[in-house]
Amino acid sequence: MKIEPTKEFACKLGIMLESKLIWYKHFQLFCDDIILEYEKPPYWIIELATVKYQGDAIGIVNRYIHSEPFVDEYLNSLYDHYIACLYMKYDRREISWASFLLASGQYADLYQAVKVECEYFYEFLNKYEAEEFDVELEHKQSEEIRDTFRNEIMEMQEIYDVFRVYFKQYIRKERES
Repeated sequence: MKIEPTKEFACKLGIMLESKLIWYKHFQLFCDDIILEYEKPPYWIIELATVKYQGDAIGIVNRYIHSEPFVDEYLNSLYDHYIACLYMKYDRREISWASFLLASGQYADLYQAVKVECEYFYEFLNKYEAEEFDVELEHKQSEEIRDTFRNEIMEMQEIYDVFRVYFKQYIRKERES
């Protein structure tokens, strides 16, 4: 998949950064490639290539997203993608199922724009805790959520797969140094 540094892509990148699905080891070499590819690379990409602190990266992307021309309508359609990113972190065992449910419930409660209400996640968490973190229940719940957010997970996974390649390159270069 070839990624163009559009505002729409930046919106998804911002979500990936805010959810901590990716960090500088994922995006620095990507930015370097964009800089080399374009005669006049986007300034926000040049800035992003120089930072390691997650908060700075989020700030750079958000400043670009919220500049003219505005993409608020598109940005407002992506709340479910944050849940997809959290699910991907769970799926790769970076966070526990309980942590996923809690973070998803908090996010849904904060933004009130996710396709399911916060109570959905909190009810799952309450059942999961009541069953003393039963693995079978976890699998049942995770399948339901995966089905509910299938399209968003697939969309973000496609972008994440590109960043994983860059992450592996970054790690390989680190080890060679």
